Amino acid sequence: MSTDANILDPGDVEQFFKLVEKNIGVDLDLAKTYLVSSRLTHIVKQRGFDNHAQLLRHLISSPVNDLHWEAFEAMTTNETSFFRDGHPFEVLRKTIFPALIESRQQERELNIWSAAASTGQEPFSIGILLREHFPELAKWNVKIWATDISEQALDKASLGIYNVTEMKRGLSEAQMTRHFTKLDNGHYQIQDDLRSMVKFRQMNLIQDWPLMPKFDLILIRNVLIYFNQDTKARIIKKLHSQLSHSEACLILGSSESILFDKSFKAVQLDRVSYYQKESSLP
Repeated sequence: MSTDANILDPGDVEQFFKLVEKNIGVDLDLAKTYLVSSRLTHIVKQRGFDNHAQLLRHLISSPVNDLHWEAFEAMTTNETSFFRDGHPFEVLRKTIFPALIESRQQERELNIWSAAASTGQEPFSIGILLREHFPELAKWNVKIWATDISEQALDKASLGIYNVTEMKRGLSEAQMTRHFTKLDNGHYQIQDDLRSMVKFRQMNLIQDWPLMPKFDLILIRNVLIYFNQDTKARIIKKLHSQLSHSEACLILGSSESILFDKSFKAVQLDRVSYYQKESSLP
């Protein structure tokens, strides 16, 4: 076999993709072979491999270790931005949060889970939205859990530091000024009161879940599309058990649906669907 970095043995790729699915649930086929070249290049260079083919042969012939996990995480998609896709945040502002605040008046507590937090823009967007539109929550106990499989992404998220390009993807100048501190290097850091709302934790959705509170709101957007149907069904069942009450909401990505699971009911608004527990079930 050629040692050209761009010529990969399909059998090696297939075995590697099976390891990816077994360990993190992401279901890839040979049509996604190009991802090996685009996402593993930094590992090839940093770890001293001659090319991508050599790296793959090492991974499929060795017991799973730290190098494997580095490669697995590199195969995940960490695309994110502040207030990504826009419409779900409008639904949160206009419909979901007002209803949750009304239903939780006695407890004065909200638990929110961003289940694919990546580098932190989604959970911080939620915090910014709450600060700007629901000042009454300043006297509530509001916790945002933010989890992701990538420790590298979470390390960045926990610092809450972003460059100008990242900031301008979704934030207005006023929001940049109001909620961030500009650092000497020109980057911006989220202010402490917002950072303290968010608890970051590494989590693999297909492994045992840590002990967590029941949630009033779960966002798991653009994640389920990467799993096969069986894995997706198992995760959805566990998400159902993590919703705290019948008014609690689950938000998926715009192209995702769980209509196959009758334990949920779908609420369809203008451009967004969200899900709640089906109260008619025993």
